[in-house]
Amino acid sequence: MDNAAASAEAIAHLADLGHRAIGVVTGPEISPISRDRLTGALRAAELRGLRDALHVEIGDYSAGSAFVATHALLAAGVTAIFCFSDEMALGALSAIGEAGLSCPRDVSVMGFDDLPLARYFQPALTTIAQPKGMIGRRTVELLVDILRGVECPRRQTTLAHTLVVRGSTAGPRTDR
Repeated sequence: MDNAAASAEAIAHLADLGHRAIGVVTGPEISPISRDRLTGALRAAELRGLRDALHVEIGDYSAGSAFVATHALLAAGVTAIFCFSDEMALGALSAIGEAGLSCPRDVSVMGFDDLPLARYFQPALTTIAQPKGMIGRRTVELLVDILRGVECPRRQTTLAHTLVVRGSTAGPRTDR
């Protein structure tokens, strides 16, 4: 899938809700997926005139790294946080609660992956869904062709992502 386009859509969603100070918690800088997602997030922020209002913290795809990063983002005054994984979004939600704040009333949170548990987070997590079933099917088809000795020309297939809007995102508070 196009990770840059998916992240751009996440930032666009938050900006369209009215957020102007948006935090991003990435995966490791060495990860090509993280770099692609950050490129998309930066591009979307730039297009909306929000590049200077985007606050980036480096994580490692774990809830713990996002917990720490979220405290830094809250200190910077963000009203929304986009995490590059649903697991990190769980860490962000925990840090928001520990700070005495509420999601989405005080800070909106988005994840990436649409883990089966994402709908059961409190609140249910807005996220980018990857086409996991289709990725699995295409991988198995390719593997079967290889095992059968079928000549497979090189090709690249980009599968579509889906923005799944749930309860963890809303417009920023206006009474601040």
